[in-house]
Amino acid sequence: MIDVSGFGRLDNSRQLNLRAVLGASVRAAFRAAGVAWFRLAVEDRGDGMIVLVPARVSKLDLLGRVIPALAAAVRAYNATAGTAARIRLRVSLHAGEVLRDAAGWVGADVNLACRLVNGEPAYQWLRADDEADVVLVVSDLIYQGVVRHGYRQVDPDRFTPVRVLAKEVDVTAWLRTA
Repeated sequence: MIDVSGFGRLDNSRQLNLRAVLGASVRAAFRAAGVAWFRLAVEDRGDGMIVLVPARVSKLDLLGRVIPALAAAVRAYNATAGTAARIRLRVSLHAGEVLRDAAGWVGADVNLACRLVNGEPAYQWLRADDEADVVLVVSDLIYQGVVRHGYRQVDPDRFTPVRVLAKEVDVTAWLRTA
């Protein structure tokens, strides 16, 4: 799940511009990781997107290649955009089962990914660090199964545990600046 922070405060032309920047940045990040866009299920959320990645794509590739490439693309854009056009993202990473109907994707795991990205800890993290362009929040499942083991370039010491309490969710998650 990816969400543009402060999107609703922007005028229509800036919203349109940031949607284009977001789409190009996310596509470039997956391309840099060798994940073909057509293999993904992408659902537009207006001020963000849900990107469903096939299970055969390693979570290490998401954490170690896609997220850093996305952060680099956002930083590159922000370096020339100016304060008013700056983009800041909240990104969540979770794994699980989903169902699809004619309107899109549903399931408890989709709900959890949405709650993580929209939880107060991710907002607080961005408010506390004006320099952060992308904040990553991973579920405890991802942290325990992948992050804590320190595989490849994924450093567990960069993650901070937080409690996400929103609607029907009361979980531990893990945050870091990407």
